[in-house]
Amino acid sequence: MSKVSQNESVTRTPGRPRSQEARKAILESTLQLLQKTGFTDLSIEAIAARAGVGKATVYRWWPNKAELVMEAFVTAVEAELRIPTSGSAEKVIREQMKRWTRIFNSPLGKVIATVIGAGQSDPEMLRAFQRQYVEPRRTEARKLLREAMRTGEIRSNLDPDTILDILYGPLYMRLLLRHAELNSELPGLVFDIVMPGLRPVDP
Repeated sequence: MSKVSQNESVTRTPGRPRSQEARKAILESTLQLLQKTGFTDLSIEAIAARAGVGKATVYRWWPNKAELVMEAFVTAVEAELRIPTSGSAEKVIREQMKRWTRIFNSPLGKVIATVIGAGQSDPEMLRAFQRQYVEPRRTEARKLLREAMRTGEIRSNLDPDTILDILYGPLYMRLLLRHAELNSELPGLVFDIVMPGLRPVDP
């Protein structure tokens, strides 16, 4: 092996770290551009250019724009919105609703409103949103609620998905319609109204 080749073999950067950096850059660029352009005008070309990669690099990991947008969003909120599947359901969900409200009021709130809006006319976007974001959160929440029903914290004759719709529906409604302020007091107000109907009735 020549001296030049030896030096190249020593200084060459491993492929995996470069790939991880490129993937991170793509996800961050997607969120940044989505907040500026909206989903319809967002393009893979613009994302690739902003991230400093080629289009082929983007398509290597994501088959379409919808899948990329959803992974970018989920990556940004995953740690904040994971629901513990044990403990008091009332305490866990109340705190999670508060965190959700903070995110809805951050720049990421505009992203999720854009994603939901795009999903009304783009089936791929709606499927990606349901699969990557909605269902994983719902799975965690259902497990928590069913355990609460088993222990008697919540009435056992209720449907977990209906409970979640009632609790989180007001947050989504204010995010999307903006008919009233989505403030930090709303989760507590909703919870105080709903919870008496969820608790077992004393004989």
